[in-house]
Amino acid sequence: MNEKFWDLNKIKQRSMIGGALKVFARDGFRHASTDEIVLEAGISKGLLFHYFYNKTGLYEFLAEFCARFALVELDSVIGKAGILPYFELQRRITAAECAVMSRYPYLFLFLERAASDNSYENLEDVLSYTSLYTERRSAVLKESVLPQTMSPEDAGKISRLLGLARKDAALGFLEKGSFDPEGFTAGINDLVKFFENMYI
Repeated sequence: MNEKFWDLNKIKQRSMIGGALKVFARDGFRHASTDEIVLEAGISKGLLFHYFYNKTGLYEFLAEFCARFALVELDSVIGKAGILPYFELQRRITAAECAVMSRYPYLFLFLERAASDNSYENLEDVLSYTSLYTERRSAVLKESVLPQTMSPEDAGKISRLLGLARKDAALGFLEKGSFDPEGFTAGINDLVKFFENMYI
């Protein structure tokens, strides 16, 4: 990680990260412009390049930062509760992802785009980071306690559907210009409850 960057004022850190995430999530690596990034971040180009020597350095920093930030939030919400019931764990994942997006609304969209961005020539380096979160989330879901009437195949399908619903809900809020944590959580938890009722 970029140690020098962490000495920067916290507000500027968040502005730089948030602005870069938005531009990279929207435009991908090749089409992302550092002019757009500094405009979104409200900083000078000189400041950006003082901490990140080029666009590649910034992109790789973000891939690692985002994966680790999301992992910390996921682990804090799961806590030391041990193995959880499947639907309770889905609600906790929603809470974790909501907390992440409340701080960095484009974080998960960036991770998803970065994981499949063939315009980036060192994609394997980025994948080593972006997969950290998805692999951890999959692992905890596989360890969860399923309802007696639910098969592992059904659990996998529901997990994929809830993942798509979270992404779609986040995109919908961001298209309106702001992320609504309460609306996001309520909408996804309604869907979790719908699936849960199928297995009572």
